[in-house]
Amino acid sequence: MKWIWRILGTLVVFLAIAVIGLFVVGRMTLPQVDGEVALPALEGEIRIVRDRFAVPHIYAGSREDTVFALGFVHAQDRLWQMELQRRIGQGRLSEFAGEKTVQTDIFLRTLGFYRAAEATVPNLDARTRSLLQRYADGVNAFLENDGGLLPPEFLILGIEPEPWKPADSLVWLKMMALDLSENWTSEATRAQVARLLGPERMRQIWPPYPADGAVALPDQAALDALPDLGPMIAAARPFRRHDGLGSNNWVVDGSRSATGKPLLANDPHLGLQTPSVWYFAHWDDGETAAMGATLPGLPFVVLGRNRHLAWGFTNTGPDTQDLVIEQINPDNPNQYRTEAGWADFETRQEVIRVKDAAERTITVRETRNGPVLNEATGRVREFAPEDHVVALRWHVLEANEMTARAGLRAADARTVTELQEIMRDFDGAQQNIVIADVEGNIGFVAAGKVPIRADRSPWQGMLPVRGWEPGGQRLGFVPHRHLPSAVNPESGFVVTANNRIVGDDYPYFLTNEWAPPYRAQRITDLLTARNAHSVESFKTIQADQVSLMVREFLPLMLAFEPASERARAVVADLKIWDGDMSADRIEPTVFSAWYRQFVRQVLIDEGRGAFEELWAPRVLFMRRVLADADGMSIWCDDVATDAHETCADMLSRSLDLALADLEQRFGADRQNWVWGPIHEALSDHNPFTHVPVLRDIFDIRTPVGGDSFTINVAHSTMRRERDPFTTNSAASMRAIYDLDDLNRSLYIHSTGQSGNVLSGHYSGFVDRWQRVDYIPMSMRTEDIEPGAIGVLRLVPAR
Repeated sequence: MKWIWRILGTLVVFLAIAVIGLFVVGRMTLPQVDGEVALPALEGEIRIVRDRFAVPHIYAGSREDTVFALGFVHAQDRLWQMELQRRIGQGRLSEFAGEKTVQTDIFLRTLGFYRAAEATVPNLDARTRSLLQRYADGVNAFLENDGGLLPPEFLILGIEPEPWKPADSLVWLKMMALDLSENWTSEATRAQVARLLGPERMRQIWPPYPADGAVALPDQAALDALPDLGPMIAAARPFRRHDGLGSNNWVVDGSRSATGKPLLANDPHLGLQTPSVWYFAHWDDGETAAMGATLPGLPFVVLGRNRHLAWGFTNTGPDTQDLVIEQINPDNPNQYRTEAGWADFETRQEVIRVKDAAERTITVRETRNGPVLNEATGRVREFAPEDHVVALRWHVLEANEMTARAGLRAADARTVTELQEIMRDFDGAQQNIVIADVEGNIGFVAAGKVPIRADRSPWQGMLPVRGWEPGGQRLGFVPHRHLPSAVNPESGFVVTANNRIVGDDYPYFLTNEWAPPYRAQRITDLLTARNAHSVESFKTIQADQVSLMVREFLPLMLAFEPASERARAVVADLKIWDGDMSADRIEPTVFSAWYRQFVRQVLIDEGRGAFEELWAPRVLFMRRVLADADGMSIWCDDVATDAHETCADMLSRSLDLALADLEQRFGADRQNWVWGPIHEALSDHNPFTHVPVLRDIFDIRTPVGGDSFTINVAHSTMRRERDPFTTNSAASMRAIYDLDDLNRSLYIHSTGQSGNVLSGHYSGFVDRWQRVDYIPMSMRTEDIEPGAIGVLRLVPAR
């Protein structure tokens, strides 16, 4: 027996050494937050105080040095995130990920994001270029002077970060625009559905505005002539936004607040990830200061406040992308058709290096309208007939985007109108920007480039166009002075939640795909329910989990006779439910599973090859089906049977299927169907969420309530059979700004400040975020220094 004890003792010693070794190595990957670092690139001393929440407060003598320090702290805390973002924008994932990301790299190289970013740099004004370079200098100062180990991802994957360049910042602006834009994939899906089901069915699923008006159908012959866009849709799927992705913001003036000064709230809804897309920071150069949510890789506060005003974004969702069908010259495959004759394709070679495999060389073609997408799928012959190709027209792929200039200047604004004017340079995905200043003014502007199309039909922007026809051209962009805006509206408040923001009299086309009005309506109801709001009442609104979608749909869905005892018991519970999607309730699980199956049953028989793309909430369409608007209940009939099924039949069938599905997933005991654990928010780590052992270490999960239509939003993706109820996008950050005293403002984001899994601040915000709690957003020294985890001085090298 003694030999067993000796072996066990030896194992314990080795285990202790291993644990100590891991602890020591882990500590070496964490950044220095105390003491002094001498850097040759500095003009003056910089002081960085990290408060008790690990938020850096940067104090310097010039704007150049604050930007430098922001690059430094971004690199300290989020280096892997920045490296991954850069490689995504460059289309260089396969260099470390191997064969499985080659198609992704082909797609990104074809669109040419990084080429556009590099070409944009010299077109910026000198001040913007200078600050982008100073930010890059700060990132590189960390890389050159860090004496510790790189974060775990670099060690595990065996890669080294490269020096940062201004184009690395700009490319992430463009990738964020892609994340907030999906018009072209919607166009492709609509065209595919029209080819498979006919234009009438396509119009019913996506009615152009107004939904109840008489609209001429698109020409069937033109639809039949379109190429097969199915492979293109599949190729773009990794870059599709999550179902229902959006945001909330609202602002009230002093007439609606307890202090007599404005209040502003914002919670942008983005895909959840770890680390969070956001990183909180505060900088002060002695004259100007800004504080709020930054994006690692960018040298400015994106959402936040200065000493004079606060601002917040939601996505307008405009239709800015077009698929353009280009006809190839039958006598010369290197040319395509224009209204003036044949023109030559521009071509370029892209070399994709692949880990543990041979490199790939692709030829990218471009027309005057943009890159040809056929090559992006690697399946050219399945894409289109040999005599046609498909190009993407999108201004973000051009070299004249000035969004970085707007972002850097936002901190200088002192009034609502000043910030509205600064946003003239905002060229990216159009955003509804609500603003409030300390003088008591409120306002908003929908800033961004919106194209004016030659095609003025009700279908403009909704289907691919022919590049050689006059109707397929663009005439320019909506002038900034004509973009939707307001200052001090009579109502005393502004609400945007991706809902329609213009009336019938607005002279320009923005989009036909406004979000359903449920969130905007619920916010408006709660704002108008009381006379004087406070920070506390705004907290309550941001935490609200009542689904107006459920309240609208449930009476329609309960209008049938359940077939089984099990279904009757569930229906009895649903009849007394008020649509509260709280995490501790069972009804949200049952309703969500039932609605998911109902959408499936309605669409799967007729959706055919397009079903996977169609399987989404589609509440505007489904409401019309249930209400039998214009005879649309015909969609409930299962064309695969000889019988004629009604919507009541489909609702009964769907409920039985949903209950069986829930029993199979979670057991027969309905007490195990509580919404929160089933609907848990998953902040996944890229790329380790795909590695079984590592995902348990790097991913962050937490139970949440809500649904896609509650103010406290929690989107899931119903088409994901493996985990259709998991929350994959939500309020990525929340902020409340008090213009009576901006230092009483609050904010939170979804993970923690550090991107290093070995840091105590990797998931430090999760519990607060889950319960809709906040941390202070104060610039006051007395609020910052108590409990600070470190003070780091960056000094010029002697």
